[in-house]
Amino acid sequence: MNKKFLREDIATQKKTLSNKDKENASLSIFADLERMSLFRSAKNILCYWSLNDELGTHAFIQKWFHDKVIYLPVVNGAKVDLIQFTGLDKMRSGAYNILEPIGDVFSNLEAINLAIVPGVAFSDNGDRMGRGGGYYDRLLPQLVNAYKIGVGYQLQRRNPIPIEPHDVKLDQVLFG
Repeated sequence: MNKKFLREDIATQKKTLSNKDKENASLSIFADLERMSLFRSAKNILCYWSLNDELGTHAFIQKWFHDKVIYLPVVNGAKVDLIQFTGLDKMRSGAYNILEPIGDVFSNLEAINLAIVPGVAFSDNGDRMGRGGGYYDRLLPQLVNAYKIGVGYQLQRRNPIPIEPHDVKLDQVLFG
């Protein structure tokens, strides 16, 4: 199965979920995450900004940035910059009409304690699969001190399928 069909299959299945189902899954997953001691102790968090068809991270980022330093990846040409999230009023419309933060670029990747990564698909052993061009995933191997957690809907759990070179192994995956 190639990445295009994987993404289309998951998108089709997600359409069967009601908005309430998606909201409940998100609340459940992020409640589990917030109970984890490594989340509570993390100071610098890289949170991959989710697309509309993925697990909604927006409300949680807005909640967390008051107590933690949250960085979001922003594609800048051929590279990815990390910009601190300082609130939705400090965002611009970027590629694919996705909101992107405006501010100074953060370059100390060793200071990131935790990376939170929404689907497209995950295997049981933590492989993240089917991520388009893999721009953001190129950062993950550089986050040597970060614990990497994937978050996704139960329907995003898949058998391991090598999809593309940028598929990345995560430390843990939480499913709603």
